[in-house]
Amino acid sequence: MPQYEFNIKDYTRIFYKRKFLVLATLLTGVIAGLILFPPAPPVYKSSTTVKIEERKTIAGLLTEWIVYNPGDIMASQTNIIKGYPIIRHSAIRLGLIQEDSPMDQVHKVVSNLQEKIETKRLDQTNIIEITGISNIAEDAMNLANTVAAVYVEENLREKREQARSSRLFIEEQLLILNKRLEESERTMGGAKEEASRLKELAYSGKETGNLQENLVELKYQLARLSQRYTGKNPKIIELKQQINDLESRLEIKSDSYALQNMELSEQELKQVKLAREVEINTKLYMMFKEKLEEARITEAQKVGDVSIIDPAVLSNAPVNTAGNINVLLGGLIGLLTGIGLVFVLEAMDRSIWTVEEAENIMKLPVLGVVPSADRDIKKGRSKPASNMPDISSRESADIYIRMITHHLPTSLMAESFRNIRTNLRLGPSRKTILVTSAGAGEGKTTVLVNLGLAVAQTGAKTLLVSSDLRKPAVSRSFGIRSGPGLTEVISGTATLDEALKNISDIILGDAALEMITGSSGMDNIWILPSGHPPVNPAEILESGKNVELIEELRRRFNYIFFDSPPVLPVTDASLLASRVDSVVLCYQVGKLPRESLLRAKIQIESVGANISGIVLNHNRLQKGTALHPIHYGDKESYYGEQSQPV
Repeated sequence: MPQYEFNIKDYTRIFYKRKFLVLATLLTGVIAGLILFPPAPPVYKSSTTVKIEERKTIAGLLTEWIVYNPGDIMASQTNIIKGYPIIRHSAIRLGLIQEDSPMDQVHKVVSNLQEKIETKRLDQTNIIEITGISNIAEDAMNLANTVAAVYVEENLREKREQARSSRLFIEEQLLILNKRLEESERTMGGAKEEASRLKELAYSGKETGNLQENLVELKYQLARLSQRYTGKNPKIIELKQQINDLESRLEIKSDSYALQNMELSEQELKQVKLAREVEINTKLYMMFKEKLEEARITEAQKVGDVSIIDPAVLSNAPVNTAGNINVLLGGLIGLLTGIGLVFVLEAMDRSIWTVEEAENIMKLPVLGVVPSADRDIKKGRSKPASNMPDISSRESADIYIRMITHHLPTSLMAESFRNIRTNLRLGPSRKTILVTSAGAGEGKTTVLVNLGLAVAQTGAKTLLVSSDLRKPAVSRSFGIRSGPGLTEVISGTATLDEALKNISDIILGDAALEMITGSSGMDNIWILPSGHPPVNPAEILESGKNVELIEELRRRFNYIFFDSPPVLPVTDASLLASRVDSVVLCYQVGKLPRESLLRAKIQIESVGANISGIVLNHNRLQKGTALHPIHYGDKESYYGEQSQPV
């Protein structure tokens, strides 16, 4: 037989089987996460962005480019926003402190707010993001908006203060320049007057020319008279005297003219310098006059270099998920631990859970899988008949389940017994069937009764023998008395006809069952009770009269189903197994280790009995798993709620 390999359905079955363990470890992990890492109070963040405008003048841009780095300016502004002045004004506006609050309180509040404010420059832009942090979403929004508003107002106030300082400086410089200009203009005027005087003196050179002409004329006359007179002539002496006087005067005039020309040149040079100084002072004065008007305009305007782009809005969710992550991490660890334990327990679990496991281990076919009864009762998959007995107590519920094929003929459980009936392949060579199990409490009596009812529904005359003389339960399931029964028939104290019970006895019994019309099978069912409990059950079953009784039952009934104690605790089942046509082993899923079921098989086969197969009982897994081959969908049954099985 091929080796079975696990698939997704097997893993689903494994986890579903131990789902409570996985849930327990998951909850333990979550609780541990909550205890070890309790979730912190929610933290909300709200952000607003402000834009720092560029310089408005070419001079300002040039100065900024030469002196500053724009990146440094933006970095400085991010620190200025978190600085003491702006945060203090923001605290006052938020009502956290007053103007006259003690300094200790002011410093404490400012420090607290500085920790709740984050500022950063957005990439390489001139935009700064201001983020407010608080445990309350509205407080975070108000903090960010207030700090941004105060920053804008402080920038405007600082700009006005700078403009006022500039105006005062310019006005002071204008007074100095005005005095300097007036002084230079006065000096310029004096220089012009002196130059005029020197120019007038320069015109005196004409007199020197006349003296030279006169000197030439006198020298000419002297030469002419010297030809006629001697040197002692009065006229010659007079001419010589005139010539000497003119030469003396002419020499003095020449020296004075040269000096005057030199002074005139120096005065003209000085006049040029003074004119240049006057021009420079005039330009400076006019420039400062223009700057004064600009400073007055800047001081009067109400627009600063900073503007708010996007105001902060109310945050919808907290940003701190560390506590939730810790809880999720604890839950994940718990879940993984549970999964690990599931596989460990599955490896240690020696019981059988799947059809494939049962067939591979036992080397026997699985005749069918009986689902748990609460699938139909508790979940309401089938509607019980109006004559259904009270099942509020545990004992009455067990009795009800043993007759589920009668009470709920269209249920999944009833269908599973019909499936077993088909797979059992009853016939002339397989008329007597022993239903047993390896251990106690595996539902063999429930399988026996419901399988007998399913066979009786086909019209076959069916007998249920309560051959479990230690703990009889068949007669109690039908509400009839246990004696006289099998014990009395074998011991000879009662006849077979006296011990056999049929539909009339069932209707008049303690269970007060009503016969369902149609193919209910109750009119084809017979019961042989166990009788009074004997002292030696094994000897009763081993007696030769028991063999004769079985042969008599073969002649009277189409099919006979024998109940028995478990195989492993007592020998009763082995004694009966050798005297029947076939044996059906019941196994409650997950109850006993596979070694117990194997031992029961070996013990039955050792007496020469024939085992037809295994019935996997009390399956609590969901439909569609490896243990539940029957798929009915969501309807009451495959046949419909009103139809009757065949």
